[in-house]
Formats: sequence, C-alpha cells, structure tokens
Amino acid sequence: MSDLGEAEGAERWSPACSLPDKGFWFPPTIFTGVAQSHRIAREEVFRPGPVRADLPHPAEAVEKANNTPFGLSAGVWTEKGSRILWMADRLRAGVVWANTFNRFDPTSPFGGYKESGYGREGGRHGLEAYLDV
Repeated sequence: MSDLGEAEGAERWSPACSLPDKGFWFPPTIFTGVAQSHRIAREEVFRPGPVRADLPHPAEAVEKANNTPFGLSAGVWTEKGSRILWMADRLRAGVVWANTFNRFDPTSPFGGYKESGYGREGGRHGLEAYLDV
C-alpha cells in the first residue's frame, strides 16, 4: 500500500530504524500531500502499518475521513480539547481516540460504521443481543 501511495503522488516519510529479521515488519510511515483520490485516504491500511496520512485542516480532514466506505476507528491528535470534541462529534467511526490510539475501555462498546466491523462488541451494547431484557 505504501508503494501505491507514492505512485499516486503522495510523499512518504519513514524513520531510519532497525526491524526484526523474522516476521513481517514495516517502519512507521507518514504520508503528506494526500489527495482524496488516493487509495491510502479511502481504504483501511492494515498491512503494512502503521501508516498515517496527514491532512492539514480539521474540516478537510473530517470531510475526507467520512468520504470512505469504511469507518472502524479514527484518531485525533491535538493540544486543543475543543478541537477533539468538535472532530469526534463529526467523525463517522466506530471509535474516535483522542491523543492516543488503540486503547480500549472494556466497558465501552466498540464497532465500526459503514463497511467496517460486525455490529457492536463490548460493554452493554455488545451484550444486549445475549441478554433477555
């Protein structure tokens, strides 16, 4: 996917780092100059990862993030709490993390939007299908 990002015109940056010889490893990667037409902006990138596409303006980032058939998760990194709340309210993702990523509270439900996920897991929402209420 990262070669495809470059081929479509995005600029790729990865730090120089040592990777294990065994397994499937890929350095952390950031893409800039990402257009909505690029596959890395429209599709979930699971392999190789981690991959991040930087989008400069919050409103533009929300528009681009929501303009995809997927919506498993999103992350907002900012020093402004008001921006986190503004973006989290507008992002159509199963979970929106603020200044962290992939940290779960087992009492909170998790699931995706659109073509991501299989309904809700975890928390009361995830258990309701199994309860006689």
